[in-house]
Amino acid sequence: MKKIFVILGLALLLASCQSRDVRHVERVAVRYAESGKPWVIYYYEVVGKDSTCVEEKWFHENGILSLEGKIVDGKREGVFKGYYPTGELMSVGKFVKGQREGQGKIYFRSGKVNVENMYRNGEPYGVWKYYDEAGNITDVKEYK
Repeated sequence: MKKIFVILGLALLLASCQSRDVRHVERVAVRYAESGKPWVIYYYEVVGKDSTCVEEKWFHENGILSLEGKIVDGKREGVFKGYYPTGELMSVGKFVKGQREGQGKIYFRSGKVNVENMYRNGEPYGVWKYYDEAGNITDVKEYK
């Protein structure tokens, strides 16, 4: 019986000492038909035989980044950023468990705010403000 415990103990010790190499792998999920350039790329962390999607990136056909953000448990999580085909920041919004949540902004190409918005449980919520390029409020809508 004592030998069994010693063997089990050594096996556990060896298993815990082995390094669990984490590899980062990207997989092109969709390509543009005309150019063959990547449209959507998913990024995975691979440990042994297990892989977990941790990030997604979308691209405009010209190769410029269109959208980027993290994935947790198969759902969008945290801050996502969208970009114009020329590379300027277009939008910023937050996701919680795959749904839009909290404050977000949409920008003109100039970098000035176009829309300030709010989401709750994936639905428009609260006061949304719309601006012109000069920074003047052009419209206000309230969602409940």
